[in-house]
Amino acid sequence: MAIALTFTSKKILESALVGPEGAVHYTTQTTHGLLALERKATTITAASGVVGVINWHDKVFVLNGVQRAWGDLKSKPGGLFSSEREWNWGNRPYTLKYHGHSHKELRATPNFNGAGTVRFTPYQAHLLHTNEPAVIHLPSEMQDETELMFLLMVILQTETRRQEEEENREAVQAVVDVVTTVT
Repeated sequence: MAIALTFTSKKILESALVGPEGAVHYTTQTTHGLLALERKATTITAASGVVGVINWHDKVFVLNGVQRAWGDLKSKPGGLFSSEREWNWGNRPYTLKYHGHSHKELRATPNFNGAGTVRFTPYQAHLLHTNEPAVIHLPSEMQDETELMFLLMVILQTETRRQEEEENREAVQAVVDVVTTVT
């Protein structure tokens, strides 16, 4: 059975993650440069005291004082055009891939025996009914705090990157629409 942790804000980099009982399990805080658009680092703090940092500028994760570059942790096992990414910390590799139409769910599936799949569903805005908060589902058998923190950092990095790419596509499409309307 999985434990659902709900983000209390639609801004997943500035939120608390609460369990079904309402207790805060993690918090995320992000620092910015002089321009509010320049993201510097996101700090994730577990209720247990474990701290992870996503350094956006240097593209590194810092976990328990150990710093590793994203390029050293990530690979594309399915080839150049595959949407799968493998992330590995401490010889415990996970394959991450979005499932469903419009990136409905991000799954982190272990490539080793033991742990279950971690699932993340992004924030969903709705016009006519209640918005759905972002939720991460952690397997109850997954107890290693370092592993949990690593997966949370990877999911936040992956989802933030996806959102930025989507915003860029929408901006490009808006420019194309304006140009085609004018001509």
